[in-house]
This record gives sequence, C-alpha cells and structure tokens, in this order.
Amino acid sequence: MDVPIQNLLNLPDGAGYTAKDGQASVSVQRHGDNITVTGKCDSIARQCLFYEREVFRQRSEVDSLKRVISRMEQTASQSDEFYNEDSDAVQNIKEKPPATWYKWLLVGFVASLLLTSPLKKLKNRVLTFIK
Repeated sequence: MDVPIQNLLNLPDGAGYTAKDGQASVSVQRHGDNITVTGKCDSIARQCLFYEREVFRQRSEVDSLKRVISRMEQTASQSDEFYNEDSDAVQNIKEKPPATWYKWLLVGFVASLLLTSPLKKLKNRVLTFIK
C-alpha cells in the first residue's frame, strides 16, 4: 500500500487506510499527532491456534500416559508381591529331603540278581546230576 505522508496528515482524527493482499492486511490510522500502523496475517493466527491445540493435545496425551504408567506400576508391584509369596512356597517345597525311591529300586534289582544266580546254579547242578 502506498500512501503519501501528506494524505495521512490530512486525515481527520481516527480515520485511516486499510489494504488487504491475500491473507495479509495492513491498517494505517491517525490518532492526533500519532500514526498507528497495524498488520495482520491470517496464517500466523492459524499457526498460533494450531500450536495451542497441539500443546493441549500433547498435555492430554502425557496425562493419559502418566495414568497408564501408574496403573502398570501398581500391577507390577502386585505381581512382585504375588511372586514373592510363590517363591517362598517354592523354597519350602525345595527344603524337603531328596527322594530315595531310586536307591531302593537299585537295592531290589541287585538282591534279585544275587538270589536268582545261586538258584540257577543249583538247578543246573541238579539237572546235570539227574542226567
């Protein structure tokens, strides 16, 4: 916008010029001995609004994530308590004496071999004597 200075000085108090080009606008007004120039751009206002909404959205998301983390920490602490109780029970089970059934099985097997071998020898001697 081109306005000669003499035209601005000749304006009555409170009057002014306004020009708009696309999203930008300029306003020039005379207030007594002062000249006020105001410029506006719609894209800046839109960006400002966009960033305000973005900040609000991010704050909401952070608050939501904090709530989720808090719930997860509570669940983890409950799981730890449950695990500690289970591990105590497992330790109590582990303190039992070891099983000895396999030892007795081995003793029985060896005893049967020792007892049956002399009987076979006796049977063979008797059968040999009879023949």
